Amino acid sequence: MDLSVIFAIIIVVAVILWLRRRKGGLNLPSIGSSRSLSGSSVRSSTRRQLLRMVGGNPSVAARLVESVRDRYPNRSEQWCWEKAIYDIQRDRRS
Repeated sequence: MDLSVIFAIIIVVAVILWLRRRKGGLNLPSIGSSRSLSGSSVRSSTRRQLLRMVGGNPSVAARLVESVRDRYPNRSEQWCWEKAIYDIQRDRRS
């Protein structure tokens, strides 16, 4: 492998990582909301639990929490995260 191929691979990987972070990284706003996935009003243990339940995929976690927020707009951020966790647990029992 010559140096130009290695350099091209590094550039492609860097661009992909940059785009992923820009679109749906942990600290970016979730879909359709000004709140972030790592919202300070949510306990870190709750965030970790939901992320673990969705296989570490922050965009899936963001969509689940956003769905709960849409259905229950007057609830707290912590409650929305806990409801998303409860919904996954309920669905896995059936």
